[in-house]
Amino acid sequence: MKPGSPLLTIEGLSAWYERDRPVLRDVRIEIAPGEVIGLLGANGAGKTTLLLTISSVHRGMSCEKFLLNGMPTTPRSELFKRQRYLSLTEETSFPTWDLPCFIRFIERAYGMPHDTARLDSLVRGFRFESYFTTVFSELSSGSRKKANLIAAFYVSTPLLLLDEPVDFLDFTATEFLYESISAARDGGRSVLLSSHIAESFTRCSSGVHVLKGGALTGPFPTPEDPHDVASLIQ
Repeated sequence: MKPGSPLLTIEGLSAWYERDRPVLRDVRIEIAPGEVIGLLGANGAGKTTLLLTISSVHRGMSCEKFLLNGMPTTPRSELFKRQRYLSLTEETSFPTWDLPCFIRFIERAYGMPHDTARLDSLVRGFRFESYFTTVFSELSSGSRKKANLIAAFYVSTPLLLLDEPVDFLDFTATEFLYESISAARDGGRSVLLSSHIAESFTRCSSGVHVLKGGALTGPFPTPEDPHDVASLIQ
């Protein structure tokens, strides 16, 4: 790591589903260690596509510069994959698994030891005790989302990518989500989160990027008043 380097630096990133119709154009973004950055945009603006592209899940892309801790890499490199975790707004993978099975899979994938205390704390915080051994296909959307977020905060990757994390959550789970994001930040993790809930930014992020027409602008200081967040995309 170069002294004072951002955790992640991206320049000139473009993404597409059809090569001649780019969804993202010349995206530039920089995330410092222990920083929470918001990603704001209308539905269909490309927020999820950006997170998928950074995570190498979406392959139709090009990028002029992609640096991890100041060192060149790519979204597809095994090194970078072990440094990031993506939690999607709707996840339908592994329908026959329950949370313990998913956690064991994550531990193997990221080479991490089992942490019973950490897992128990997250399960209690999201009030998931009654669903701990329920297979994912039998969970409601809200409970499935809680399982995704428990996994996201259980992993200790330096970079956490959250796609619409508030969707489907009840009030108590939303409050615990905000607490978990703040704790991740205080622990040195960097978080990039997309949301259409203004409070997600005013409660958690220090800055907000705006995605509109395939272009990313910002970061702008996060407004203190949630009502002022919407003005950033008008």
